[in-house]
Amino acid sequence: MATLDLDRLFDPRAIAVIGASQDASSISGQPLKFLKQQGYRGKLYPVNPKYAEILEEHCYPSIAELPETPDLALIVMAAKRVPEALAACGEKGVPFAIIYSSGFAEMGEAGKNAQQDIIVTAQRYNIGVIGPNCQGMINVAESVSAGFGSPFSIGYRNGPVSMVSQSGGFGCAVLMMADEEGIGFRHFITTGNECGISTIDLIEYFCADPKTRIVAAYVEGFKDAHRMLEAGRQALAAKKPLLIWKVGNSEAGAKAAASHTANLGGAVALYRAAFRQCGVIEVTDVADLADCARGFLPGRLPRGNRIAVVTISGGAGILMADHCSQSGMQLPRLAAESLERLRLVVPAFAALDNPIDVTAGIIDNPEMLNQALAIVAADPNIDCIALACAALSGPYAVAIANAVVNAQKQTAKPIMLAWNARPELAREAYALVDDYGIPRFRTPVRCARAFGALSQYAEALARFDQHGAEQPMKIELPALRRRRLGQARDMTEFEAKQVLAQYGIPVTREALAGTREEALKLADEIGYPLVMKVQSTDIPHKTEAGGVKLGLAGREAVGPAWDEIMGNAGAYAPQAKIDGILLQEQVMGGIEVILGVNNDPLFGPAVMFGLGGIFAEVMKDVSFRLCPVTQSEAMAMIREIHAFPILDGARGKPRADLDALAAAIMRLSALAIDLKDEVAELDINPLFVFPAGRGVKAGDALIKPRTKHG
Repeated sequence: MATLDLDRLFDPRAIAVIGASQDASSISGQPLKFLKQQGYRGKLYPVNPKYAEILEEHCYPSIAELPETPDLALIVMAAKRVPEALAACGEKGVPFAIIYSSGFAEMGEAGKNAQQDIIVTAQRYNIGVIGPNCQGMINVAESVSAGFGSPFSIGYRNGPVSMVSQSGGFGCAVLMMADEEGIGFRHFITTGNECGISTIDLIEYFCADPKTRIVAAYVEGFKDAHRMLEAGRQALAAKKPLLIWKVGNSEAGAKAAASHTANLGGAVALYRAAFRQCGVIEVTDVADLADCARGFLPGRLPRGNRIAVVTISGGAGILMADHCSQSGMQLPRLAAESLERLRLVVPAFAALDNPIDVTAGIIDNPEMLNQALAIVAADPNIDCIALACAALSGPYAVAIANAVVNAQKQTAKPIMLAWNARPELAREAYALVDDYGIPRFRTPVRCARAFGALSQYAEALARFDQHGAEQPMKIELPALRRRRLGQARDMTEFEAKQVLAQYGIPVTREALAGTREEALKLADEIGYPLVMKVQSTDIPHKTEAGGVKLGLAGREAVGPAWDEIMGNAGAYAPQAKIDGILLQEQVMGGIEVILGVNNDPLFGPAVMFGLGGIFAEVMKDVSFRLCPVTQSEAMAMIREIHAFPILDGARGKPRADLDALAAAIMRLSALAIDLKDEVAELDINPLFVFPAGRGVKAGDALIKPRTKHG
């Protein structure tokens, strides 16, 4: 959807309320009431043949009889009458409609069919539909309060945050609680079942809106999740933090989300991979959303993740230091020159290791804090400053607030406060820091979380600026698709590795033998030691079937191994179709990792990486990225698993060939995109990673075709 199309949705010159009621307490009566109550300045056209007038507005019997075409229609009628009303909007040329009615896809098969009627009608007339089963929208700046329920009767503080919520009731609760936390909103909209305009459409619109500075979303699931990366990149390009609260992350939560708004929750790992790839800040609570937004409002970002924690309370400083570390921040020691200067300013018993406890002595000597903050702010080892003021109150608090304001004026580094004095005891001090836009939090934990979000976003922006023009690897092999991948069965290891090889992923030296005699000949050509494996799509678990022999050291072992494997396979699966036995070099050395592809119905193809063995299977120490995967993202995947030190040469071991591993990930990503219509799943397990300069080699592989598995 074109970005500018949505201007008429959020700032309509005229609104029709279809199905409006004279009962202002009913759902069908509230939208007109709240629009008038909140001071909407455009034209209002209630539509209902039962009434001549509603709330002093002339009421029209039909949409066709309106004196002009409104920009927006609010449909507040029973579900069975919605398609007819929407078609009438289409005939009138109405560009946007919000459908509040429930009883559609969230209600089962009959509801899904009714919702499909809405989709067809909207597409026929090119109507942008919000809903159905939603609660409405608010444009705070233009006094458009188009919804039902008490949240739409409230005036909200104007600000730069625009938010989309897939939940109506809870989304409104988030709006009200964030407003209470002091966060100002520009736009707020609920989307319900999203049969037309989607959450990602709205995120992209907010990214392009010049008066929106922070974009937020409450998400149960994306139907167009494959667009998430591009939406995130638009937010980064626009320098607008994108905060997403994704729910439905447990099995029970995902089921509830699906029944609530007919959205599929999707794989949590893929959502988090998408968020990580495109710089989304994931929030997990109303306070979390408010804290992150508050931290971003001044528009100051740290150059790195090095923070100085300055406190008058040792306990508060330790608590903040703990949570800063948990949020990905580093607390470095100040430069030697800074420490020398601080010792001349603070009491001798002050603690100058980071966190820096300047002690309660500043209460009697606020100038001490002035000087200390100036020294810390100028330190080359520090990117941002957190100040823990504990419960400091009264006139002392005002002096401390002035010191913080002075420090804010003298540095471009972010400064934020944790201050939990009772408001009535620090009203003037709070007003001072608030007026200067210095973020203030009730607890050190919340302050630390906000700093973590700032640092995470600054790092994402730096990556985007550095690698934004980076091109992923692209490989297209149409002949291979036609020749090999029209089949409806899983590929054997030999077939799968042939496909890998054509995309440039190194595989073991191997050959397929159809007879015992051929096996003897091929074994000599491949060399020893070697491995023999039965090849049959009817025997996916070769080891379990006794279909694998390792460490065959010479020709004399090949014949007996053939006999044993064929005998075991016949006993294990008498009806199995045996393609032959694969003979391959036995790989010596190297670190075993696993690579995989999951062709997700929501996100499309994604690549998985992890260390082999228990690290992937038991500890779930893996990383995901949506395709395409660039060089920098491939390296980030490798580095973010907990077991990365094993690849990086821990305990004196040689460093693995990370460049070759990253190249294999990029080639696998290119394969996944090129074969996205043919491949459902792919595993390379193990991929052997040799010491630096010696490359990688696929030891085993499996490909499940999409024609069979999705």
